[in-house]
Parts: sequence; C-alpha cells; structure tokens
Amino acid sequence: MRAPLRLWLRFIGVEFWLVALVPFQIGFIVGAQEWGSHAGLLGLATVALLTASSFVLNHLCDLEIDRRNPRKAFSLLVRGDLTPAAGWALFGALQVATLALAALAGRDFLLCLLGLTAISLAYNIAPLRLKERPGLDIAANGASLGFLLPLAGWSLSQPLGEFPRLYFASVVCYLVAFYCPTMAVDVVADRAVGTTTFATRFGAVATMRLSWAATTAGAGLLLWSGATDAFPWDRNLLWWTGWILLLQPLAHWRELPPNAAPNYETVRRGSIILATIAALATASFLWLYMSGSPVPPFRR
Repeated sequence: MRAPLRLWLRFIGVEFWLVALVPFQIGFIVGAQEWGSHAGLLGLATVALLTASSFVLNHLCDLEIDRRNPRKAFSLLVRGDLTPAAGWALFGALQVATLALAALAGRDFLLCLLGLTAISLAYNIAPLRLKERPGLDIAANGASLGFLLPLAGWSLSQPLGEFPRLYFASVVCYLVAFYCPTMAVDVVADRAVGTTTFATRFGAVATMRLSWAATTAGAGLLLWSGATDAFPWDRNLLWWTGWILLLQPLAHWRELPPNAAPNYETVRRGSIILATIAALATASFLWLYMSGSPVPPFRR
C-alpha cells in the first residue's frame, strides 16, 4: 500500500528539523554577522538532509522496538510500506547527498558534518548505541545539537578556533533542558519496550531536575557572558535582554516542575511556553547583535 506524503514527512522527521536548523542558523548569524547568504542556504539544505538521514537511521535501528510501541505505528517500516533494505538504501542516498553538499561548502563545514554523522551512527548503532547508555544519550544530543551544529554555521565564515565556546556552552545547556522532559514523559513506555535511557535508569523526577538545572546553567552562562563582555555578548546586550534570562528558570520551575514526574500535557504545554521564551530571548539577542549592540537610553 502506498504511504501518504504526511507519513513520509513524519518518517524523515520534518516536524523536528527546526531543532537542528535553529542552532545551525544561530552559529551562522553570529559568525557571518548577516541573516543569510548563498553559503548559509547551502548549509541549511545540508543540515536538513542530515537530519532526515538521522531519522531514517533511527527508524531502521529501532525497528524491533518500534513494532511493540503504539506511538511508532506511523513508521513506514512498521507499516510495511518500506522494506529494511529500501530503508538502508534511502539512508545511504541521503547521507551521500549530505556529505556531497557539505564538501561544496568547504573543508571546515565538511569536518563538522562528518562529526555529526559519527555521533548519529554511534547514537543508533550497536555496539556503541549511545541512546541506550544513560548520560551518554544526553551528552550525544548536547554535543551534536548544541556544539557541532552551531560550529558548522560558524565555520562558513570564520575559523573553527575562534568559535565563541562560552556562548554556545549555554546553547548546549538549553538543548539538554528541552531534551530531558521528552525522556521523562516516556519512562513508562520506554520501560515497557525495554528501552534504556537516562530517565529509565534514574527516574522521571531526576530527569526533570536535570532539565531545570540545565536551564538555570544556560541562563547563568549568558548572564556571566554579558557581565564580562565575552563575545558575542556584552553589557549592552545584557541590559536589554537580561530580564528574559532571569525569567527562564522561574518559568521552567512553574511550567515543568523539577520535583514531579510529568504527563504529556505538562510537557506539551511547558515546552511550548519555554520554547516561546527561548525564541524571544534568541531573536532579541540576534536583532540587537546585528544592530551593533545599541546602548540603553539610560546609559547615554
């Protein structure tokens, strides 16, 4: 039976592409000091292909588990619309296209994409299979989404060695904070199908506490960056946006309580609210950064 387009789009994870594209674009804007360019568009296309290939790989490696998980009934492999052999061929084609485009963008960008590919393989494929190694599952997501993707965007215009590590350490913290609730809410389902994660090992409450601590650490790093003029932050940017940073841990505590196991509605609602606040903070920072860090009126 021919699968509808919406299932193909879910299969390659289109609804999650922004999770990868946004960190990449932040790194690009900070490095290039422009909103977009031909190189930036090429980078976005490459990251989209890499994300699609990673989702296909995930489906292939989790096929037996997904067959026992009702939430994965949409998978083309579970439905029988795609054979494993065809799935591996699709993964290979997407990966070749990804690395071919990455090579066109330059050596440093290609190195970043090779690093992301290596993490994707290690995350999904035995014997490493980092997704089932508590702690390493979180570290792999933080390293790929919070470090290598922004570094890839930065590399399109700047040397790798000049990457602003402190700023993007905060991005790693925020991404860990968003990832943890998705594990915490799936503890029962993951244990039922035999999936091992940080949350199944240490519990949903511990995972939610880690999420709140990561948000607090991310905000703290940005406050410190602004107070010490650590590029790309400075005191002017801190004056304009510091209130948003202070709001984040408070909103997280209220919407995604760290001392309680969450349900799906809590995670859905809390994630939307926190993502909106994070988007406001990021958009404000980038706009002010691109405007040359304007001096607040009361400091003139």
